[in-house]
Amino acid sequence: MKDFELNLRHFDDPATYTVTCYSDAGYSAFSASPASGAKNTEVTLTITPDSGYSVDNIEVIAGGVTVNMTTKKFTIGEANVVLYAKSKGSKTYKVVENTFTCLNGTVTRLTRNMQFVVGPSGAVVDISCTPTDLSSVSADILAALEASGAIVKI
Repeated sequence: MKDFELNLRHFDDPATYTVTCYSDAGYSAFSASPASGAKNTEVTLTITPDSGYSVDNIEVIAGGVTVNMTTKKFTIGEANVVLYAKSKGSKTYKVVENTFTCLNGTVTRLTRNMQFVVGPSGAVVDISCTPTDLSSVSADILAALEASGAIVKI
């Protein structure tokens, strides 16, 4: 009888990460292809501003990728990717710390390290605003948050 050695290895499917694209008003298209993939997947962005608009910047909100603005490509790392196409005049805000503040008469906790963007039209892009949905915050509420020191422009 012959001796033999059996080596068994288990190969997991690689993790799949999503790519989410947000943009200010003024873009007829901002998307990623593919919209998800494993680590080292190359992604190509389609960025089409409306007439009279231009791309100011593609901000990486999450995922730690570097977008090559010449080729409009990046490579997925080991995290979900969130991108934001900014028009001229966009503002990015960040919560200073765990903050309790009054929004529309309700005391609300803003999440530490939360980051969100306000476009030239005043619309808020909601990235990760739990437990508060800041997509409906009006310009006067935003001004009150800024005046109270709950958020800072970055």
